[in-house]
Order: sequence, then C-alpha cells, then structure tokens
Amino acid sequence: MVTAPLARALAALVLLAGFLFHQGAAPANAAPQVEDGATRLVVEIEAGSPTPYVGEMILVTITGYYDVTVALEKFQGIELPNFTWLQLGRDVWSKARVDGREFTTVTRRLAIYGEKAGLQHIGPFTHHLTLTEGKSTRFLHDVVSNTVDIVIEPKPRTNGDWWFPASSAVLTDEWDMDPSKMANGATATRTITITAAGQPGEALPNPPYMSAPWLISFIAPEERSTEITPDGPIGKVTWRWRLRPSDSEPGRIRAFHIPWFDTVDRTMRDLTIDSQDVAFALVAETRRRESAKPDFTGLAVPLILGLIVPVVAILPGRRLLSMRSIRSRLSARLPSRDDIGLRLALWRGDARAYRRHAARLLADPAGPDHAERAERTGRALAELDHALYAKGADGAAVNLRDIHRRMVSPELARRGH
Repeated sequence: MVTAPLARALAALVLLAGFLFHQGAAPANAAPQVEDGATRLVVEIEAGSPTPYVGEMILVTITGYYDVTVALEKFQGIELPNFTWLQLGRDVWSKARVDGREFTTVTRRLAIYGEKAGLQHIGPFTHHLTLTEGKSTRFLHDVVSNTVDIVIEPKPRTNGDWWFPASSAVLTDEWDMDPSKMANGATATRTITITAAGQPGEALPNPPYMSAPWLISFIAPEERSTEITPDGPIGKVTWRWRLRPSDSEPGRIRAFHIPWFDTVDRTMRDLTIDSQDVAFALVAETRRRESAKPDFTGLAVPLILGLIVPVVAILPGRRLLSMRSIRSRLSARLPSRDDIGLRLALWRGDARAYRRHAARLLADPAGPDHAERAERTGRALAELDHALYAKGADGAAVNLRDIHRRMVSPELARRGH
C-alpha cells in the first residue's frame, strides 16, 4: 500500500522528468539562429532629381547580401502603391567582399514611375529564403529591406497637356522618294521613328494628324517596342504614312512639334517633324490628261455670262455698269468653276473628279474659320479617299450622293449645294 507521502514524491518525480524532457527536446526542434549581419536587404534609388515629376523614371536597386547557404529563394510580390513599374531583366547573383567578409549577393533592378504627386514610399521588400545548416537541416528565413521615402512633384503644364519625360529622345524622318518630285500617280511612304530612353514604347506620343484637303493620306498600324536594359527601358514607336496629292497642284505638309522633358538637363525640348513640299514632277502632263477629258465647266460660265450680261447692262432705270463692275457682281453671285465641276462630277458619278473639286473648294482660304474648316475637311474626305485609294479598292462602290449629303454638304451648304 502506497502511503500519501510516497505518492506525493512519485508525482513530483514524474513532473520533474517531464520538465527535463521538454527542456532537452526544445533545442532540437527550434530553427537554427542566423548570425547578426549575415543577411540583409538594401534598397537604393536613382532619379534625375531629388523630387522627380509624375511619370519620370526612378531606378530602384534591391540588393541582398547573404553570408549563409541559400537553398531556395523567392521575392515576395512587388507592391508599389501610386507607382507603375517594370523589372529590368532577371535577378543577378554574384559574389562580393564587404569589409573583408565574402557575401553571396542578389540584385534586382526596377524602373518605377510615380502616378500621384506627394510623399511616396518605396518598400519595404521581402525576400523569402530557405537556408541549410549542416547536411540536412533546412529552415525558413525572411529578410526585409529598408523603406525609401521620396517626394513626387506634379507634372508641369505643357502645350496640349502632353507630358513626355525621357533622358534622351531622337526622331528620324525618312521618305522612300523625293516627295517634291513624285512621278505622276505615285504614292510616297513617309516613316517617322521616335526612340526615347527612360520610357517604354507604350508611353511614347500618339501620331500627329498628317492630312490636308489636297492630300490623300493613310497611316499604317503603328509599331511600338521596348528594349529592356539595366539602366531602364528604351522605347520606340514607328509611324508610316502613304501620301499622294489628290491633284496635280503642289502642296505643303505643315510641321509638327512634339515637346519632351529632358530629365538629365531638367529642361523642356522639342522634337520637330519638318514641313515638306509634296507634288508630282510632271504637272504639265497631268494637266494635259485632265484637259483631254470631256469637261463642260469651261462652257458653262461663258454661256451664263452671255445670257445675263446684256440683261444686267440694260435694266430700265439703272445706269450702265462697267464691265469690271458687272464681272465683280456676277462672280459674287455665280458658282465658281469648281462649284460647277463638283455638281457635274456628282451627276456623272465621277468620284475622282468630285474629290478633286471638293478639295479645291474646301481649301478656299476665304473666311475667318479657314483653319478649322481645313482640319474638318481632311477628316471628311478620308472616307472617300479610302473608297478610292485603299488597297484593293476600285471606287466602283462609292455612293457619292451619300458622301455628299453626310460629310461634304455641311461644309458646302453656304455655297448652295
């Protein structure tokens, strides 16, 4: 029979044994300790200014220094509120000696772009490591970086509110022939390429609207690309236009200016697409071909003058007018040669002649709104140009009356069409 004192003694021994067992097992189950300074993750930034603008590239370098044996590793998903970003290539692993101590290093480069002005935070970033100790022991270890604060300035006001920051920007302008001396009926190809360091291709400008009433213009689908380098992306955009005059009269394509911000010199600069003369070389031959076609417009004006001039000159109660006055009054009231030609082309269903006369009428500089009308006209004639000159088109399916009613007639209503 176990006495009470003996029972208490046995219980105490059991508790002591359990305590000693757990004390001995704990070190075996605990993760090994990583020495101070054996792992660290450092974030550094480079920008053209201590306070870069919205949309300006900021280079971020994340470097890990590890004096441990790394079996597996993975960066936690990059989270950068109020920034867009892209990774500049793969992570680079190497060896480096710091203060006499050799480390395994890993470097990741990012290009980031502020989307919102104000104080912003870059980081912290986390690198998940699986480390080994001895031959078989593996354990998890997370390394967390520092945080870098930066002030992002709002983008400055620019013409058209277009903001294009880059460390360098180059424009090339090439023609496949001399546009001022084109063979009759030829179509020239103009290729413009913009290359910019510090921006991806998707961030480069949109193409200018290169058109005029006298010009047939088609733009091919643009080409955008991005080359990734350790110092940031290099974006490229290429535009191609197929251009030809709508008639034998020469014309001039206006110049275009694309402003951009130099992030190195901190100043606004300008990319210029030069103005260019566009014309057929054999104007005389073109005119001879036009004159060989049946054209009643040359007879219409003399016929009308022959009927009206005698009446106007002898109206009762009116003093006789000079021939100059008669011509001046008639020219203000009678349709022009192109007015009549437009009507005849519409009546005959001659789409090319219609396009030629419409372009001349709508290019008339009379009136204070000429620039606005010319811009609208270029767009209005685009549908007709596509039906006439697009690849595979023969113009047979052109509904001139519908085009006249929907697009051209609003511009020509003041002329009585």
